[in-house]
Amino acid sequence: MNLEYWALGISVTVVLVAITFAYRYGKWQGEADSDRQGFSKFIEEIRKDIKDILGRLPPSPTTSANPIKLTEIGERMSRDIDAKVWAAKIANEMANQTKDMDSLEIQEESFKKAKNFQPNESLLQKMRDSAFQEGINLDGVRDVLGVGLRDHLLVIHGKTKNSLDR
Repeated sequence: MNLEYWALGISVTVVLVAITFAYRYGKWQGEADSDRQGFSKFIEEIRKDIKDILGRLPPSPTTSANPIKLTEIGERMSRDIDAKVWAAKIANEMANQTKDMDSLEIQEESFKKAKNFQPNESLLQKMRDSAFQEGINLDGVRDVLGVGLRDHLLVIHGKTKNSLDR
């Protein structure tokens, strides 16, 4: 009889342990699923916020590729403001000043010139119209001029854009 009680006690204990384990595992599984769903919602919110922030940034007329290049917007702006005509004129004026410079120095001088020059009223109006049409500020338009000027000066001095990183 003692053996029967002992077997019954062990059986009841094993059943209670199994029920407790199943309950706790189910509860843990539910919490883990809830955490995963909450984390997924959190990640989706972050993605949406990042897209909203990036959507508010103005388009860039240049890329930061090596060397700096015009984007499609920059190319369009360059045509709209006749940047090549301006760059050719200014490059001829700066040729002697930049003759002993390497490509990177020429780029830096070109951007400095584009940032600091005072455009005539006609060019200023073209720059303002282009900036408005593309949703950027005048500094972006000046970057377009800087790229054009750099390219003209590099040609004048027989340098390539590839040498900018040397």
